[in-house]
Amino acid sequence: MKRENQFYNWIKTNSKNIYLCKIEHSLSVGIPDLLTVINNKTVFIELKINATNSPEKIGLNKFQTAWHIKFNRSGGQAFILVNRLFQSDLKLFKRGAMGFSHIITQPKTRHGLKEIFNAIKNFKNSV
Repeated sequence: MKRENQFYNWIKTNSKNIYLCKIEHSLSVGIPDLLTVINNKTVFIELKINATNSPEKIGLNKFQTAWHIKFNRSGGQAFILVNRLFQSDLKLFKRGAMGFSHIITQPKTRHGLKEIFNAIKNFKNSV
């Protein structure tokens, strides 16, 4: 099983009262991996696994980057959730025209994931 699928399964197992829909998109280049609804707020989340601390090296391809910029600029909300392998933590980012914004870092625990979802729920767009 691919690491991103394992990551998604971990999120699904550790999430309560949150709608998660994994998007299988071999033809839809750039669209994030997850569609979620958190307290009546619809959000897309791109899942990434890596070992870097650098937001610029998260691993979005040019199609994903363009999608995030356009979607967020249009008033939608899309995030990148990074599972850092060697640090065993979760980092939440938002991608805009000027680069990445770090939102929150939490341990890779059920409570940490809950805090990630709370940060998403309370995030205010500044379009």
